[in-house]
Amino acid sequence: MYFRIESRRRLLNFLHNNEISNPVVISGDIHSSWVNELKLDFDDPRSPIVATEFVGTAISSQFPQNYLGVVKLARIANPHVKFFEGTRHGYVRCTLTPEYFKSDYQVVSSVLDADASLDTLQSFVVKNGQPGLSSSLT
Repeated sequence: MYFRIESRRRLLNFLHNNEISNPVVISGDIHSSWVNELKLDFDDPRSPIVATEFVGTAISSQFPQNYLGVVKLARIANPHVKFFEGTRHGYVRCTLTPEYFKSDYQVVSSVLDADASLDTLQSFVVKNGQPGLSSSLT
């Protein structure tokens, strides 16, 4: 565990020290969806945001339902977690332009029905040159 924490700290320090303006991290399949603002120091709420992480869920595997309450409680102490969804299945559609990076969290109404509907649950934007999430494209 220490190795992963130290590796993450080195990477975030590198991004910050080299003034890389708005990196995006794409992670996947932990059976739930997340959006996190990655901070230089997670223990300091005033610490600068260094990057934004988008985690995509599985299309068919399910997040263990007995962990939902724990995650919801943990979010209170982790304000850098901007979004969590652990009950819906789908994927993340990403759009990259010179102006922004956009992620649309797509969810299906059923994993058992080939004709299931597909909906955008929520969308997030990172504007070029601005670390962290933006509320809109404009």
